[in-house]
Amino acid sequence: MFKNLKLVRPPVFEKPNTFLQTSKKVFTKETGTRLLNAMQRLGKTLQFPIAVLPFAAILNRFGALGMAYAPLATNPVGYWISHIIQIPGGIIFSDLPLFFAIGCGFGLAKDNRGEASLAAVAFYVVTVALTSEHSLPEMIYGHMSANAGMFLRDPQGNLTTHLKLYYAFRGGKLAYVLDIGVVGGIVAGCFTAFLYNRTKNIQLPQVLSFFGGRRFVPMLAIAVAVPTAFVYAIIWPWVQYGLTQFGNAISGSGAAAVGGAFAYGVLNRILLPFGMHQILNIFLWFQLPITGQHIAPGTGAVLNNGANLTVNGDINAFTAGIFGSGNFQSGYFPIMMGGLPAAVIAMIYTARKENRQAVAGFLAGAAGISFLTGITEPIEFTFVFLSPVLWLAHAFLTGISNAVVIGMHIHVGFGFSSGFIDYVISFAQSWGFANHEGFVNGSAFKVLSNPLWIFLLSAIFFALYFVTFSWIIKKMNIQTPGREENYVAPIRKTKNKGSKSKKVSKYETIAKTIIEAISAENIAAVSNCATRLRIQLASKDVKVDEEKIKGCGVYGLTRVGDKSLQIVIGPDVEHVTDIVKEILKL
Repeated sequence: MFKNLKLVRPPVFEKPNTFLQTSKKVFTKETGTRLLNAMQRLGKTLQFPIAVLPFAAILNRFGALGMAYAPLATNPVGYWISHIIQIPGGIIFSDLPLFFAIGCGFGLAKDNRGEASLAAVAFYVVTVALTSEHSLPEMIYGHMSANAGMFLRDPQGNLTTHLKLYYAFRGGKLAYVLDIGVVGGIVAGCFTAFLYNRTKNIQLPQVLSFFGGRRFVPMLAIAVAVPTAFVYAIIWPWVQYGLTQFGNAISGSGAAAVGGAFAYGVLNRILLPFGMHQILNIFLWFQLPITGQHIAPGTGAVLNNGANLTVNGDINAFTAGIFGSGNFQSGYFPIMMGGLPAAVIAMIYTARKENRQAVAGFLAGAAGISFLTGITEPIEFTFVFLSPVLWLAHAFLTGISNAVVIGMHIHVGFGFSSGFIDYVISFAQSWGFANHEGFVNGSAFKVLSNPLWIFLLSAIFFALYFVTFSWIIKKMNIQTPGREENYVAPIRKTKNKGSKSKKVSKYETIAKTIIEAISAENIAAVSNCATRLRIQLASKDVKVDEEKIKGCGVYGLTRVGDKSLQIVIGPDVEHVTDIVKEILKL
C-alpha cells in the first residue's frame, strides 16, 4: 500500500535559506558602497549651508551684545548700530532651513544647476505653509493639548502653560506651532534633487513644450510638496513631541546630559573619517529642540518674564541665549584648543631627529588652525588611518572632554567650530550662563561654570594628548609623519617662475601631482567639502600612486568604497579643486 509513496517537502521548506539568500542579494557589497557614497555625498552637501554660519554668528553675537548694553531709551545711537550689525546675522539663523533646502538642492543635483535650488525653495515654502498654524495640523487634530503624552482635541482652544507640546508665543498667547526645522529643508532639497535628476530632460508634447526639461521640475516639486505636507502634519506632531522630551532630558547638566555629551563626542569622532559626522551634527546642532529660559549675555538676567522658550538646535539655542544649550559644543573647545595641537607636538617629538624640522614645518600650521578656528581634519587625517588605536584614543578623550565640561555646567557655543575665535565670540553669553548658574544652583556653580576654566581644561587635555599619543606611537611603532625610514618631506612651496605667486604655485603643484598619480582618464568627478578633495574614480580597479600624492603636501588620503577617493588638503582645498577641474575641463 505504501510501496510507491514518496515524501514531498512542503514548498515553504523547499529552500530553507531563501530569506538569507534574498538578504545577501539585497545587502551586497555594492549596495553598501552605494549607500556609503550617498551618505558621504549628503554629508558633503550639508557643508554648503553651514558655510554661511561663521560670519553670521559674529554679527549676531556682537550685535546682540551691543543691543543688551545700549538700550534704545538711553543710547539710541549705540542701539541702532548694534541692531544693524545683529539683524544680518540673526536672519541667517532664523531662516537656516531655507539655506539647507537650497544647499541640498544644487549639491545633490547631478549637474549642480541653480534650477534645482529654485525648485527646492518652492518645495520647502509649500510644506511650511501647509504645516504652519491654522493649516493642515489643525484640520487633522484640531486644537492640540497634551495629557499623559497623548494628543487630545481641545474644543475651547485653551492652551495653558502646562502644554507639553512644542509651542511659541503669538500675539501674547501660547499657540501650537509645528516646526519641521532643518529636517524640512534637507528633505525638500534631497527630494527635489531626486526629482530633478530624473526629470530634467523630460520631453512633453509640442503644445506643452515650454514646460518641458528643467522647467518641469518646479511644477513637479510643488505638486509633490502637498502630499509631503500631509505626511508631516500627521506624523510630525508625534515626532516633535518625542524630540522635545528628549531635548529636555539631555539639555542642562544632569546625568543624562553628561552621558549624552560623552556618547556624542565619541560617536562624532568615530564617524569623522567617513564624512558622516555632519549628519549627526545637523540633527543635534539645528533640529533637536532645546527648552529653557532666555538669559541675557554678561549679567545672566532672565528675559521674557522668565518664560521657557523652545528653540530647535543646540547652536541656534545658544545663539538665542537659551539656558541649558551648548551641550553638544562646549566640550570640543579643550580638544581643539589644547588636545589636537598637543597631538601635533607628539608627532613632531616622536619623529626621527633628522626629520623633525620638516615635520614641524608641515604640521605646525595645522596646529595653529585647530587652535584658532577649530578645523581639525588636517591633523586627524595624519593618524586616523595609520592607527585605529590613536583614532579610538582620540574619540574616547573627546567624549571625556564633553562629559567633564558639561559636568562642570560650562556652556560655550560656536558658529562654526570650537576654536579660540568662536570662544571669544561666545564669551559674553557663556559668562551670562555662569552668572545664572549662581542664581539657580548656588555660588559654587557660578564659579565652577565660569568659561575661563576652558583654558585650564585645554592645558590638561594638551598634557593628556601629548603623553597618550607619544606613548602609543613609540610603543606600537606607528609610522606617523617623519618616522618612516625613507621619509620624504611634503612639498609645500615651489618656485615656478611663471606663476603669479608662491601660493598659486603650491596649489598648482598639488593639483597636477594628484592628476598624475591617478591619471586624468581615471577621474570621473571632482568636488570638495571644508577640507577634503573628493574624487570619484572611473572604475574600482583604478590604481592610485598614494605615495606620490602624500609627497605633494597633503595631510592624508583614503579610499571610501570602491570608487571614491578623499584627499585631506586643508581649509584651502577649494583652490586645488578649481585647478583640478580647470585642467580636466570638468
